[in-house]
Amino acid sequence: MKALTLQIQVAMISGVVQNLEIKSWCDMEQNKRLTVKQLAKHIGVSVATLDRVLNNRGNVKPATYQLVMDKIKEMNYTPNKSASFLSRKNEYTMAIVFPELPEYFWMQVEKGVQVAIEEFRDYGLHVHVIRSEKYDLDRQKEIVAGLVDSGKYDAIAISPNDPQEFADIIDRGVDRGIAICTFNSDSPLSKRLFYVGCDYRVAGRLAADMLCKLIGPKTRIGLIMSYTNFQMQQKVTGFREVVAEYGHIELVGPLKLQQDEYDSLDTFIDYFNQVDGIYVSSARLHTVAKHLAAANLSKPIALIGHDMTEEIYDYLRKGVVTATICQDPVNQGYLTVKSMFEYLVSGEKVNEKENITKLELVMKENARYYI
Repeated sequence: MKALTLQIQVAMISGVVQNLEIKSWCDMEQNKRLTVKQLAKHIGVSVATLDRVLNNRGNVKPATYQLVMDKIKEMNYTPNKSASFLSRKNEYTMAIVFPELPEYFWMQVEKGVQVAIEEFRDYGLHVHVIRSEKYDLDRQKEIVAGLVDSGKYDAIAISPNDPQEFADIIDRGVDRGIAICTFNSDSPLSKRLFYVGCDYRVAGRLAADMLCKLIGPKTRIGLIMSYTNFQMQQKVTGFREVVAEYGHIELVGPLKLQQDEYDSLDTFIDYFNQVDGIYVSSARLHTVAKHLAAANLSKPIALIGHDMTEEIYDYLRKGVVTATICQDPVNQGYLTVKSMFEYLVSGEKVNEKENITKLELVMKENARYYI
């Protein structure tokens, strides 16, 4: 009995030690990710003093220098490469331009942009966020052309409504020495430095593969799409490629719609009756789900689209939406600003022309992690 009690005590002590080790490791990892501003506050010195210590530039009292070094050693802090940029005292001005709609998606992108702004503002980066009106291509082109011609910006990041229409404007800006990248929507034929966003051809392939598996032995699937731009072309290309690999499945349509045509159930009812599964390649999954629920069909239809909102989450829980593909919008916003900042301060040639973000398939059981 005593031996058993001793074993239990040892196990308990081991568990405590293990928990302490885990906590210590987590604290260490967190400390490594601290910004210079956060570290300075934690130590109790100014950002300028910490910068002088980190970059060995003198003008620091020996006692203060030793305090900083002791704290850094104690915290196991590893300066990220941005720390050295602080000493250069450069200022950079960047504009980031994206559409207003769909509002739910761009709100998530802007969250990532704001995280990056907070992280890099102490290193001299100033970011102006500009939303272009709705889906107005001419207005967006006017805005970006104005930014290029103003001469006020070191860098511009743009999510073009129509990539082909923007190629000339992007090229003009690059020729004038402005660092220009694209995100979410690419303009691959332009001189842009790099692209941040998902691979839409893969997104279309993922949607098709999942939809074909979901309908099983049934044979007819549908595709609902909006106006054709580069992004839409890539999705539809990938979707068709995979559907063609399933020899017994027929693609009905596609149903091509303008934005104002999504509002009526009558637009969809005949199409719903012709198919067993539907892929919505536009940003209107929630609208199609609403009409599908209202149609009250006698047969089930598998429905797949893109993105996550409160509405889509509700339709997932109700079983109207079968799956949705999320494209990591917060990270898209963050990586766009971060990648451009690193290019500006390093001046190094961009090796990676594409920074592809992850695609995640979300269904009813894991949907709560994405809302």
